[in-house]
Amino acid sequence: MTSKINLMASAKLAAIAAVAGLALALPAAAQPNTAGGVPIFGAPKPGTPNLNGKWINATPMVALKPIGGGAPPLTAKGKAEYAKNRANPKSDPINECLLHGQPRLLFTKYPFMIMQYETHVDFVHEANHTFQITYFGEKLDPDADPIWLGHTSAKWEGKTLVIDGETYNDQTWLDYTGLPHGTQLKTQERFTLSKEGKSIAGKVTITDPEYFTKPWTAAFTLTKQPGGTLRQFACMADHKM
Repeated sequence: MTSKINLMASAKLAAIAAVAGLALALPAAAQPNTAGGVPIFGAPKPGTPNLNGKWINATPMVALKPIGGGAPPLTAKGKAEYAKNRANPKSDPINECLLHGQPRLLFTKYPFMIMQYETHVDFVHEANHTFQITYFGEKLDPDADPIWLGHTSAKWEGKTLVIDGETYNDQTWLDYTGLPHGTQLKTQERFTLSKEGKSIAGKVTITDPEYFTKPWTAAFTLTKQPGGTLRQFACMADHKM
């Protein structure tokens, strides 16, 4: 037992030394900065809004609604699938500890980090330890294998961060009520930082000709939270942390 503990301790020390060595090898601009012991997350491209920080949806939605009200414009297939999901809420993929998917992650009650750099922007969600790295100018391949959070690409339109996503799998719901989508789903998320830097006005446009008759857009507001840590999310049967 003592030998096993010593081996574990040696491995841990080696990992710490490797990380320290990597930090020393990085140029100063690439090393993580801190302020009062709290990470500043990243170094955004000069001249762009700084979205770095911990954020939470100010008005998390159970059911996604288009801007202006009304119901999402479902096709006949979409209505049938939606009715099936609503009749069987236990079939919600997150009940099996699967990923929330997009844009559902943006409408949960759980906070997340935005970590912004010159070449990419990262989202680290408390919900189910989910993260996504999106590169600016990434070329999207419509023939790429479908994945849980889709393949994404970021760009700036003026002062608004725009993230396009496509090639999603069909294993997630768009919201907590069972709103469906297929593998033709495309999303465009837009993040506009307020002048005081304490909130973000967001929009997400959903396009999926298999399940919706036309593209539609939902809105959200993010508010900045203090600190730079997230709780450990333990996915359990009752979904309590």
